[in-house]
Amino acid sequence: MQVSTICNRDIVTIDAQCSLMEAARMMRDHHVGMLVVTCTDARGEQVCGIVTDRDLVVDALARMPLELDVEVGDLAHVDLTLIAENASLDQAVATMQDSGVRRLLVTDGERRLSGIVSLDDVIEACAEQVGGLAAIIRNGMDREFAMHTPKAEPGKAPSLPGDQRGCGQRL
Repeated sequence: MQVSTICNRDIVTIDAQCSLMEAARMMRDHHVGMLVVTCTDARGEQVCGIVTDRDLVVDALARMPLELDVEVGDLAHVDLTLIAENASLDQAVATMQDSGVRRLLVTDGERRLSGIVSLDDVIEACAEQVGGLAAIIRNGMDREFAMHTPKAEPGKAPSLPGDQRGCGQRL
């Protein structure tokens, strides 16, 4: 399975000059745990970092004295971890593990931002695959049981073959 099949294409961005309060409101309103931070330069709007809900809580709120006038760009992570859309889930897991991150920015063939894949997305995809494997096993067991189970006559209990005492069964 490729990253492109599970990544979130709804990217929520925030300008680097916005306040941390605005970032928190955007995360709440859009139900996301990460915002892509953008800066505008001569080339137009560019991705210049990311900020997570954890950054707001652990970094921003832990500052003493509390600095509410800090801009998102001052808190943003600028060392971005990218993965290509055509990368596999295994590659996404390895990249997250190697980089120590829970979210990756997904890029298209021209290295433009096309989505975000989170650890939760990867776990959900893996759970679906494991569920599919479990269904295969269950279907096989059901088929085997149906093929090898004698059919009882309606209203009559099936008889046991031979003398079952001494075979480890209690009667």
